[in-house]
Amino acid sequence: MNDQYRITETPPQQQAVGHFTIMTVVLWIGVVAGAVLNTGLQAVGLPLVAVPFGAVAVACGIALIVRAVKMRGRR
Repeated sequence: MNDQYRITETPPQQQAVGHFTIMTVVLWIGVVAGAVLNTGLQAVGLPLVAVPFGAVAVACGIALIVRAVKMRGRR
C-alpha cells in the first residue's frame, strides 16, 4: 500500500552565492546609490558634497566594465 504522505524525494540543494555574484551586486548598488546621491545633492545645491558620490558611481561603473571585459573570454 502506498503512503501518500511519505516524502521520498530529496529537497533540492541550495547553491552558495559566490564571491563574483556578491561583488557584482555591491558594484551595481554603488553605481546606483552614488548616481542618485550625486544627482540629489547637486539638485539641492551642495556640489562639494556631491562630488565624492559621483566619484564612487564612476569608480564602480569602471570596475563593472573591467570585470565584464575580463570575464568575456572566460565564459
